[in-house]
Parts: sequence; C-alpha cells; structure tokens
Amino acid sequence: MAQTPPTRLSVQRGATIKERIYLTYPPHLIKEPMIYELGKRFALRTNLRGANISETMGLVALEVEGTRAEIDRGIAWLRAAGVTVEPIEKNVIE
Repeated sequence: MAQTPPTRLSVQRGATIKERIYLTYPPHLIKEPMIYELGKRFALRTNLRGANISETMGLVALEVEGTRAEIDRGIAWLRAAGVTVEPIEKNVIE
C-alpha cells in the first residue's frame, strides 16, 4: 500500500501584503512620474486612493501591494528621492 507523504505547514515567504501610505512631494518632484517609476522599478502594484496637487506641494494617498521586502525597498527609494512617506492609519480610506 502506498503511503501518503505527511502534510507540512509552510510559511509563505514573500507573501504579498497591502500597505497604505501618504506621499508628500516637494515642489521639484510634483511633475515627476514617481508612482509610475515605483511600479516599474519594484515588484509593486499601486492603487491611487486620493491626491491633492498644487504648484507648491503634492499629497497622495497610495496603496501598494507586494512583498514586505519590495515595499520596504520602494519606500526607501521614494525617501531617497525626496518624497516624505508616512503610513495611513487603518480604515481611513476604505
């Protein structure tokens, strides 16, 4: 009689998560395609939830989906470029 291999619980390394963040752009980055570049440079899916843009500042509510590592890398890239990144409190823009 053939034996069935034992089942194992596996931790999903690299499981995707969603995170909501506010991006505050300085004036020199307002016209730059930062969200496009974020999705192109990193394995992230972006969902624009809201935005308020003027000539002097840009504020964007963004949902990003990807692995924890890719989200962290993408946020680090945004910050290095001069974008302020802050978490959105849970359920603010459901």
